[in-house]
Amino acid sequence: MTSAFLRGSSNFVWITTSVLGKGATGAVYQGVNKNNGEPVAVKTFNQASHQRSSEVQLREFEVIQRVKHENIVKLLAIEDEQDGRGKVIVMELCTGGSLFTILEDPENTYGLQEEEFLLVLSHLTAGMKHLRDNNLVHRDLKPGNIMKFIAEDGRTIYKLTDFGAARELQEDQKFVSLYGTEEYLHPDLFERAVLKKPVGTAFGATVDLWSIGVTLYHVATGNLPFRPYGGRRNKETMFFITTKKATGVISGIQLRDNGPIEWSKDLPSNSRLSAGLKRLVIPLLAGLMETDHKRVWKFDRFFSEVTDILSRKLLHIYHLNKSQTVRVYLHPEGTFAEVQSLIMEQTNVAPHKQILLLKDRPFLDVIDENTPGRGYPKIEEECPIMLLSKDNNNVVTASENPLPDFPKFPTLVSVENDASIAKVACSVGHECKRRIEKLAQTSRLNGLCVEVMSTVVSRDLERVLQRSENLQALSSYVRDVVNVACRSHNAIRELDSSSENPSNTVPTDWKTELNNLTKELTENLAPAIKQLHDRYVIEKTLLRKWTDSSRNVVCPSETRMPNVARTLVDRLRESWQHLLRDKATRSLTYNDEQFHVLERIKVVDAGQQLRSLLDQKSAPPLAQQAENMADCYIMAQTVFSQTQILEKDVTQYEQHLDRFKCIVVEADRVIHDRLLTKQLRGEAKKDKPSKSPFRSKEECLKFTKAIEEMINMKKGVHDTVLENRQLVNQIREITLNFQQGDSVSQLQDITLNLQPGDLVSP
Repeated sequence: MTSAFLRGSSNFVWITTSVLGKGATGAVYQGVNKNNGEPVAVKTFNQASHQRSSEVQLREFEVIQRVKHENIVKLLAIEDEQDGRGKVIVMELCTGGSLFTILEDPENTYGLQEEEFLLVLSHLTAGMKHLRDNNLVHRDLKPGNIMKFIAEDGRTIYKLTDFGAARELQEDQKFVSLYGTEEYLHPDLFERAVLKKPVGTAFGATVDLWSIGVTLYHVATGNLPFRPYGGRRNKETMFFITTKKATGVISGIQLRDNGPIEWSKDLPSNSRLSAGLKRLVIPLLAGLMETDHKRVWKFDRFFSEVTDILSRKLLHIYHLNKSQTVRVYLHPEGTFAEVQSLIMEQTNVAPHKQILLLKDRPFLDVIDENTPGRGYPKIEEECPIMLLSKDNNNVVTASENPLPDFPKFPTLVSVENDASIAKVACSVGHECKRRIEKLAQTSRLNGLCVEVMSTVVSRDLERVLQRSENLQALSSYVRDVVNVACRSHNAIRELDSSSENPSNTVPTDWKTELNNLTKELTENLAPAIKQLHDRYVIEKTLLRKWTDSSRNVVCPSETRMPNVARTLVDRLRESWQHLLRDKATRSLTYNDEQFHVLERIKVVDAGQQLRSLLDQKSAPPLAQQAENMADCYIMAQTVFSQTQILEKDVTQYEQHLDRFKCIVVEADRVIHDRLLTKQLRGEAKKDKPSKSPFRSKEECLKFTKAIEEMINMKKGVHDTVLENRQLVNQIREITLNFQQGDSVSQLQDITLNLQPGDLVSP
């Protein structure tokens, strides 16, 4: 390394071949602290910068010294170059590069993935909030001035940089000087700065909001929102697009020379943002890129809208019928009704037809209908909420946009074009990889969904079986009570019939009624419940059917196809980088050209393998799995419906048994009260002696004593029936609590393990 490339200040040194970025007023190089070896970024200024007024030159130094925030590049020092070229700004080094460089990567052809987009949105907004709190306007916001910093703990932090155009400006103040990059310029600034029209307009701080909107669109899609045919060369059309667009329009594209403008109020379908997030981001972009001065947002509105987006609870949902992952962003105060409404927007499954399961429980067992979004548990993407439809048991694979074809190299070698073609191939390769990963995830979630359905069905059958067994035990105790009551009532009726004024009551055959009642449980309900329980709980028929049907289906999640796809994409990128280096050298030796041709062959080969991996090895097995999934779904739905019907029958039997028990208790009370009223133990008419039915006084005394014992026994039977009724009510309450979410063990401890002695028997 010659000294011609080496420059420095009192504490720092940098190499001019290590360029991090260049702008109109200077360049940024990677350097090092001479005292401790810490890597830094050094911004130097060119001759054009020095021609600015001293006030403007000092402004950047003042601004960067004034702002101190995690989302603004940290100032380390301002020093003079040793050779007298002027001052330099030394900043922390952001090793992740600029956001523009990240978006230029083939992996991000269609924008950043959702989590990264939200990170950019959060950090960009936080940095801008700090600037506005200090009454500063940036005036040159764009992806190139947003840097990616990797913290010591591995966190990614996006930071604003380049404050060469920044100045202090109150909310109601204006400025007239022109700064910025034309693709990100507000239309009013564009008219003055680019079209050179003498418009007597001053500009406010809100011009930064337009630049933020264009930047966020770029981050979400990988492209600029307003694109005339020919790009920068077609400046008049660019101005027309940005000024003539209707309110709510967030993009305008011209595909051919002098062709029409394709307006859109939506983000493109190939954007990597989910439909759930697009629903929130599109209104944000429309508000930021508003040209109607009466509708233009203020910063407070922008900060408020972003806070609303970032505060929402993310719910991962897997829609089984469409083999589709859905993301729902729930407001912190939103309730279950809002969740259902947001799901319907993306799936067309009406709220009353939605079955939502989380792990092995209905989602409403996890949260309450009125639980606000802030109280919802964290839902992981690996274990989402399962969405099933009550009236749809079809399972299909989700449709995708047509995948672009891998580009073909021309016969003649061109170092200039070959690098561009390889970059496009990398872009298509990354999309192939993402789709293979998505198919693998769908395959895994299908299997998980079968496990969830099997667990839910098993749990419901366990509950119904326990209720059935508890009712059988309770029926037995009611039978014992009826037997005692019948014996006592028959004796009382016999005694009553011997009196001169019998009550003429007709005996009720409680035993026959109880036999007819319990016959439904013992001969129909209980066997049907036991049969279902044995088949789907003990024998695990649902899981067994899924295993048998999936045995010959080789799914992406089981064959590590995503790993193969990643390896092939890495090969594509290596070849692209090789061709990119060849492009930089411009001319190749014979041997270099042979290696160049070899890299072209490797690009083609990797592309073909990726396409084959997607079209022949990943997609077809998943289509077969969807058919198998539909069969399991039908079976689970059938068992679920049968279980619900049986549970209703069990509930109906429980109600009938309860009514029967109440009739027995009431009849017992009536006879008992009548017996007490008549005072059988000594009742006799004083003016008309009755004929004694007994042969002797001793026999009369003996029978009287027996009657007293019978009365005492009847009182005990009456108390017993009341206690048993309380126990039945307790069992019903426990059952209801269990249905509402109590643990299985709680019900087992109280009901399943009941012994005959636990119920009161006379």
